[in-house]
Amino acid sequence: NGEDESDRLAAWISSTRLDPDRDGTFRIPSGLNGPSGAWVDRNVLTPLGQSRATTWITDCLDTYRMSTGVEARIADTYDNGTRPGARLLPHPSESAVVAEALNEHHSRLLDELDLCRPTVVVTLGNAAARVFSELVGVPQRKLTVAGYGQRVEVAVNGSAAIWLPLAHPAAPPRYQMTHELWAATRQRPAQ
Repeated sequence: NGEDESDRLAAWISSTRLDPDRDGTFRIPSGLNGPSGAWVDRNVLTPLGQSRATTWITDCLDTYRMSTGVEARIADTYDNGTRPGARLLPHPSESAVVAEALNEHHSRLLDELDLCRPTVVVTLGNAAARVFSELVGVPQRKLTVAGYGQRVEVAVNGSAAIWLPLAHPAAPPRYQMTHELWAATRQRPAQ
C-alpha cells in the first residue's frame, strides 16, 4: 500500500551501493507505488473487519510486470536517450497469468495456503479466481455483476473455508461500482 516506500527505497539504495554522482538520484514517482494496496485496505480488508496484520496477502505471480503508468514513466525517463534503458516485462493477459501461475507457481501457492490455513479466501479478479479454483478443485467462477461477492464454500487442504471472488483494483468501472455496493453492505464472514 506504499506506507513504507521510502524505507524500502533507502534499503535498496544501501544494498546496491549506488553512487549519486555516478548513478544519479532515485525517488519514487508520486502515485505509482501503493494505490492497489491502499484500495485493498480500504475496499476489502476494512469491510471484512480485517487489517494487514491479520491477513496473508500473495500474488499469483512473484515477478513485477509493468503497468501502463510505469511504462509511460520509463519511456519518459529512460527512453529519451539521456540514461541507460530500462526494460520490464509488460503485464500479461488474464490467460497468461493463469497459465504462468499454474505452471510455475502451483507448488508455492499450495504451500502458502497450507502455511496460512485460511478460513476466508478473497481473490481479486478473474485471473486469481481461475487460479484459486484450480488449486482447490472447484468449478471456475467468472465475476458477474448479478452474483458479485457471493460466498463459495470450499475445502482448502481439507479444512472448510469461505471463498469470496471479488474485483481487482483495476477492474472496469461497472465492477468498481458493484464492489462499492458490496463493501457498503458487507457483514464480516463467520470465522
